[in-house]
Amino acid sequence: DDGSALGSSSADLLHWTTATTMKVLSNTTTTTKAVLQAVSDGQWWKKSLAYLRPLQVPVESFAEVLLRAGKLAETKTEVFPTTEVTGCSQSVLLVTVSFAMYSRASWSLKHALCCSSDQEDLVIFPVLDANRCFEKQAHSALSLQLAAYYYSLQIYARLAPCFRDKCHPLYRSFHALDSLWLHVRRLPPVDDRILPVRYEVVDPKMLIKMVTRHVARHGHEAWPEDLVSLTKQLHYYNERLLDFTQAQLLQGLRKGVDVQRFTADDQYKRETILGLAETLEENVYNIALSLAQRYGISQWEVFMTHLEFLFSDSGLSTGEIEKRAQTLHLFDTLKTDPESFHKHMVKYIYPTIAGLDHERLLYYFTLLETCGCADFETASIKPETHIRLLKKFKVVASGLNYKKLTDESGDALGALEPVLTSQNILSISKLAPRIPEKDGRMLSPSSLYTVWLQKLFWTGDPQLIKQAPQSSPEWLHAYDVCLKYFDRLCPDDLISIVDAITFSPEAVSKLSVEAREEMTRKAIKTVRHFIEKPRKRNSEDDPQEGRESQVTYANALAHLETSLAHLETLNHSFILSLKNSEQELLQKYSYLYDLSRSEKGKLHEQAVAMCLDGQPLRMIQQLLEVAIGPIDISPKDVVHSAITKIISALSGSSAELFGPRDPLQILEGVVGAVHTSVDNGEELVSAEDLLQWLRPFCADDTCPVRPRIQALQILGQSFHLSEEDIKLLVFFRTEAILRAAWPQRQIRAVSLLLAGAFSVLLLIDPLYRLEMRLDNDTAVFNYKRKMWVPHSPCW
Repeated sequence: DDGSALGSSSADLLHWTTATTMKVLSNTTTTTKAVLQAVSDGQWWKKSLAYLRPLQVPVESFAEVLLRAGKLAETKTEVFPTTEVTGCSQSVLLVTVSFAMYSRASWSLKHALCCSSDQEDLVIFPVLDANRCFEKQAHSALSLQLAAYYYSLQIYARLAPCFRDKCHPLYRSFHALDSLWLHVRRLPPVDDRILPVRYEVVDPKMLIKMVTRHVARHGHEAWPEDLVSLTKQLHYYNERLLDFTQAQLLQGLRKGVDVQRFTADDQYKRETILGLAETLEENVYNIALSLAQRYGISQWEVFMTHLEFLFSDSGLSTGEIEKRAQTLHLFDTLKTDPESFHKHMVKYIYPTIAGLDHERLLYYFTLLETCGCADFETASIKPETHIRLLKKFKVVASGLNYKKLTDESGDALGALEPVLTSQNILSISKLAPRIPEKDGRMLSPSSLYTVWLQKLFWTGDPQLIKQAPQSSPEWLHAYDVCLKYFDRLCPDDLISIVDAITFSPEAVSKLSVEAREEMTRKAIKTVRHFIEKPRKRNSEDDPQEGRESQVTYANALAHLETSLAHLETLNHSFILSLKNSEQELLQKYSYLYDLSRSEKGKLHEQAVAMCLDGQPLRMIQQLLEVAIGPIDISPKDVVHSAITKIISALSGSSAELFGPRDPLQILEGVVGAVHTSVDNGEELVSAEDLLQWLRPFCADDTCPVRPRIQALQILGQSFHLSEEDIKLLVFFRTEAILRAAWPQRQIRAVSLLLAGAFSVLLLIDPLYRLEMRLDNDTAVFNYKRKMWVPHSPCW
């Protein structure tokens, strides 16, 4: 069995290899036939030859042939031919040198410089011809160096000519590019002896450097014109070589510099150099300084750019920034222009510093001070003051946002409030007179204590009140703690703190009326003690220091007594009925009255809001009667103010006054409340009062017509209108009809008001066809005509 299986496997393998071999032979045969057919086709050869490229450049080869022919002719005539038949020697050399510049640099430079003439002087290309040769070459280190070397040799040959008794160095051998051996000139025989050839090795770099230095040192004084042209070309190629070298250096930095744009665009060049200064790599920074010096960018700009980078994007700590700036001696240069330094610091560096980074802010203002920028500071705080404040805040209030504190458009007290504690309030209060407020005045210690005491009362303090109070005894204890600091408050700030504790929304929601009354009584007692036994204070402890307030303790006492009297009215039956009502609106009235503290402005505003809500005038009168003191507000004043607001909304000047509510519906509610009051015989507001307030609006033809019509209709539904008001209503309706039909027409109100009923009918007579489509507005006209009678006088 094993033998049969092995035989079967061998047969299969033989069959597979045979089939594969046949397939390969078949494919090879097909390919060979196709190739032979293509080769035998003449078109194939033409197309193939079209793609072939010659191994040599025809122009270069022809120029070399001419050069060889000229040299052969020179061996016979000892002069290079310059006839029209053989061509110009300079043109031949120019073409030859141009094509061989890269492949045979030494050979090209040799032919450019060393062709003998019949005068046995050096044959030199004209400057323009040589320059065309070099301009054709792509800028590279080799081509630019060859150009500079060429012009250096030309200048040297002219400035140091050869004499027959000496062998000039230029005619000796130079060890140059590719071991370049220049033409060796033999001097004529002396005493029938041939002088031996003398050789001297000269470095091309040294020659270029020597010639460049000589030209820069002596200028162009009394030099021939052709020599001046040569020096200009030398300077040009030296500059291009330096640009190219530095561009290659930039490219090697791998900083994404566009080399071509760098050499062509001055603005890009400047931005690139300043951008390279934004680094911590010493080699890149030194390159930026070198490039800045090379291209005329001031060292001040480079230093300032580097300093901006150190502050914004370097990631260094403030100590490391300070150390690096000292190492690089940045400020020796930057302080030479304090005005520009201050401008850059404020515009570019200050916005990058966080308000909580006191150490960096301190270093920032220290730099301004040491570089003499105080005279250019326009803010109310000078760098010296900033330094003193930051040194103190760095210790006692590390969490303070100093930039927010010193922002002249910000809230200084709001910035201080989060960091105030019983441990630092005294230290910070001493700094308050140096901190400006929005209005330009300085903070006072009293205002600082006012903010802190509110925070102490409502949220507690880690040392004095460890947890925020919850019950009435705890609230009273917290108030007693605050009461100890009342002697540090000005009278107006004392009023503010007591009102914040007893008449704020938080007080109404968290404190009972009884607790608020008790707190007010304690405050009254404290103020009376201040009045009876005034304490002598020095300037630092005086709460009035730095304040221009005219409020006295007597004023504060009167204010607190009014507050206590108002709190006592909260137990009035009317106020309790509002507070205990199931209607949220009435509860809101009780809440607003509580916060009003019986102040006239707040009470008037609340009463007007109740009137606009359509509340009975009697309820408004009760509210005004409960309030403390002579407030001089009557229900009539309230309704008048409400009507004024409604008219303002109907006129379009205060459309957002009532939000989504319709002013006409509000007017209807107010008129309804007045009508109910009149029917009840209360004599608070009369119908004539309403007409008197609304009639100017209704007669104002600059206001929309529809609201004026509807306002009179609302009055007519509740009260009896006079004949004059009825005529006015008719006029408004007529005007509405006219404007609907002919918007461009106008009617004179005076004419219609003085006209009788017949005149009115004559006026509306031409409009009888509008009766069916004006619905209710045409119902007042019961008059028809069959003919159209134009009536022009009233238009």
